[in-house]
Amino acid sequence: MILNMTWDYKGLGILHGLAFLLFFSWFFGYWQVLDEGVFWFFNGLLTSVPGWAEGVAFVNQRWIDGAVALLMTLFVFRYAWQVSWGERLRLLCLLLLMAGAFSIQAAAGKALPIERASPTLSHENATRVSQLVPDIKAKDASGDSFPSDHGIGFATYLLFICYRFPRRYLYAVAPLVLLLAMPRILSGAHWLTDFFCGSVPLALITGAWLFHTPLAERLSNLMSAVLVKTFIRPDRFE
Repeated sequence: MILNMTWDYKGLGILHGLAFLLFFSWFFGYWQVLDEGVFWFFNGLLTSVPGWAEGVAFVNQRWIDGAVALLMTLFVFRYAWQVSWGERLRLLCLLLLMAGAFSIQAAAGKALPIERASPTLSHENATRVSQLVPDIKAKDASGDSFPSDHGIGFATYLLFICYRFPRRYLYAVAPLVLLLAMPRILSGAHWLTDFFCGSVPLALITGAWLFHTPLAERLSNLMSAVLVKTFIRPDRFE
């Protein structure tokens, strides 16, 4: 697991450019038709397809979020099991970086001067899965849906997988992450662009500064030194 020790200005610029393109293309309304179309398509399925509402309600429960987080953690543990102690330490530091990056992105998202209600609250005639399946406490609305915290978590996780795990993990994890990010869109708790034009740009900017500058390497070295000195026996790395 080799981190970047130099400034990659090209990669830095490309990721920032893509992030700004996604955000401002949404800001100026270029995604509106797609946003509305995706919402109404899935909203219509709630009443037209038998069992669909029950399935959507089930996957939008809070405990499902915890199960998904556990599954994502198991992917990391599976990789950690196959590498040396030194590599595991670097992986632990990267996980701490990922947690910190998520917290910073979530705070930045909340600080944006943008208030956007979820589609189920924006349209009075929208079908609510919580009303169709009242026995299940499903999330199907948000008063401030942009950007999606849910999406920030998935985008940040996928970001770290892309940069720091073997490519075979990416092939397995990327489709899974995209699939697991869908429930909030299916229920109408988020617009499609809450993810692609809100969460993803934040993750891209984070990735630019962590992995196209020496920042991740220096932070990892600092955390490694602290962990070894405080908690871990040095002989494990001999």
